[in-house]
Amino acid sequence: MQASATLLHILESHTDEVARLSISPDGKTLAAHDDSAITLWDIQTGSLLHKLEEADDMFFGMSFSPDSKLIAAASDEGIGQIWNTQTGELNHAVKSQDERMLSLAFSPDGKMLATGSEVLRIWDTETGELLHTLLSPGDHSLSFTAMYERNEYPGEISEVEFACNGKILVSTCPNKSTVCIWNTETWTLEHTFRGHTACSSPDGRFVAVLEDEDVAMQIYEISTWQLHSTLEDTKQQVFPSTFSDDSKVLATCSIREINLWDVDGGKHIKTFRDPANRVCALAFSPDGKILISGAEKCGLRVWNVESRECLLAFQPEDGLRDPWSGWVRDDPPAFGVLFTDGGAKVAVAFPDGSVRIWDVKWEST
Repeated sequence: MQASATLLHILESHTDEVARLSISPDGKTLAAHDDSAITLWDIQTGSLLHKLEEADDMFFGMSFSPDSKLIAAASDEGIGQIWNTQTGELNHAVKSQDERMLSLAFSPDGKMLATGSEVLRIWDTETGELLHTLLSPGDHSLSFTAMYERNEYPGEISEVEFACNGKILVSTCPNKSTVCIWNTETWTLEHTFRGHTACSSPDGRFVAVLEDEDVAMQIYEISTWQLHSTLEDTKQQVFPSTFSDDSKVLATCSIREINLWDVDGGKHIKTFRDPANRVCALAFSPDGKILISGAEKCGLRVWNVESRECLLAFQPEDGLRDPWSGWVRDDPPAFGVLFTDGGAKVAVAFPDGSVRIWDVKWEST
């Protein structure tokens, strides 16, 4: 099997490095945001559709609605904004009472938006009305004395995800090492786990939680909330992971390694090693035969899952962040993958503020 990559587009509209990339569910639009602006691009033509600059505050996250007609962004000052992706018009600006909003997610039917700040809130996407306020255990209103003298801060929800066809909502608060599971029929807290991050399987059977110590992923059965298996790497830290489309395999990052695990048996399957750069993003092809990973310095790798062969590896010369040029992001380069028949469109954010889209193809020899 061989693979190749052709540069399709260089998207230039941001002056600062793009923090996040997101591809719409219909595969037509790429959203990119730096600290102060969101741009929407036509993936096929590379043309700029809209530039959204309704807030003066820093953006922290964004999410497309399931029908791709809306995009929401979380920002500083606790504001969430919902735009129409076809017109670029702002539909609603929802305001929480918290310091800042870090995360958000649409429900599977697109009728609700969950936002995470110090508190989890549920909004009506059509009217902008606040529907529910969900409080997890803990102090959500620490005093200035506690914050500035004892260095204690309220927990901030950095991840929210609807799972199991919208029957549950998963929220993650890393600075409190807490993953909460909410019932979306009663809007009550069902379970709390210790962990830094979580992801759900596509078939709605499992939730994977990264433990406090960052060396093991705990896999829980959603139907019973019993521990199904533990995937543990005792030699090094485990980083955020992704399930294959059939939910049978979980891929985890560990510095310069990618490890594949059998979800049902909890056994390690195989390891891919990238000696050059730290792995920073993972995506399985729909058939599970290809794994695409990002790397530091805006690198790209294409792996044959069965043979563990690296089919394609390239590292752009201008992908290195210049530490002397000013403020440099701690996060890895923003990365997005859209799989097509026999290939993928891969978007990578570069330090100069541009985003490049590569047409990646593979075929059997």
